[in-house]
Amino acid sequence: MFSGAISVKINSEVQILAVRFKARWLAEKVGLDKGPAGVLSAIISEIARLIVTQTSSGRIDIFSIRDKSRVGITVLAFLENCVKKEIEEKTFEKQKILKRMDLRTLAAKHIIDEFKVYPGNDKELMMQITKWV
Repeated sequence: MFSGAISVKINSEVQILAVRFKARWLAEKVGLDKGPAGVLSAIISEIARLIVTQTSSGRIDIFSIRDKSRVGITVLAFLENCVKKEIEEKTFEKQKILKRMDLRTLAAKHIIDEFKVYPGNDKELMMQITKWV
């Protein structure tokens, strides 16, 4: 199995493109088909865009993962210096992200297998997305 990790500091539009391409590359290396890898990278770029527009900075880390019987990819997004209440109310639910991206097909709804938001202090949030192959 391929093993890898990517970390991209997000503070401008340039990093949005960088994290999108890197996410797609890693997803395909782990074993996702091109279609699901493309949708996952689009979701990651939307999260990066949210970081650029709603916070002062952030970071997206993407890891290949493995448990006893499967492999996958986990995305951790760290949002720094944000107004947590406003961010949580806007987009930090699985279905809200999919609706915002207008991905209403059954296939798109199955791209994200696990989704969690972890509150930090008053100015930080961390979200986790996992997709199993």
